[in-house]
Amino acid sequence: MARDRNRRGEGDRLRDELLDATEALLTETGDERAVTVRAIVGRVGVTPPSLYRHFGSKEEVVREAVSRRFSSLARAIGTGAGPPAERGDAAGALRGGCLAYLRWAADEPGGYALLFTSRRDTVLPGGPSGTEAFEALIGGVAACQQAGLARTGDPHRMAMLIWAGLHGLASLTSARPSIDWPPIEELVDDLLAGLAGLPPGTARTEGGPAPTSAP
Repeated sequence: MARDRNRRGEGDRLRDELLDATEALLTETGDERAVTVRAIVGRVGVTPPSLYRHFGSKEEVVREAVSRRFSSLARAIGTGAGPPAERGDAAGALRGGCLAYLRWAADEPGGYALLFTSRRDTVLPGGPSGTEAFEALIGGVAACQQAGLARTGDPHRMAMLIWAGLHGLASLTSARPSIDWPPIEELVDDLLAGLAGLPPGTARTEGGPAPTSAP
């Protein structure tokens, strides 16, 4: 069914709807190759020229849809890390950001799959490691090093290892919920102690209760 023509000033709404449709199709198919311009506009109820008034190509709309999800993840990490960071608690901020990453992955399984498990040929400039979310992780590691809480070394390399560990936790606890996983706070503490040398402690976040079991 064809969509009614947007009234003047409603172009931004159509742009958002095209992004929503692209994100949904990427999540449903798990493969960018299966997402065509015709499929995107068909989901919204418009024609291809409507898409090209907002985006120069399919790759551009895919890139924007993925960037939007990364921004959502970055906001979640920032919220989780925020209050401890304001108190000068570098370790608490890093732990809070890591727990927020896992909480977001559990609450937004479609968005997480879009970012890290779907097949995509279109990539962001710099890849995932060039995103605001990853930069926050590097900053958290560096802050712990400056406070003398984490072992010395390249914070970028250390952040890559922590990210790999977090992705493993997010993926495995989701795929195998029947396993008797230890509390996720303890797993995050062990991860940060093993990879960054942080002292053992209880992982906490502000602004809401931390998860007490695996997602």
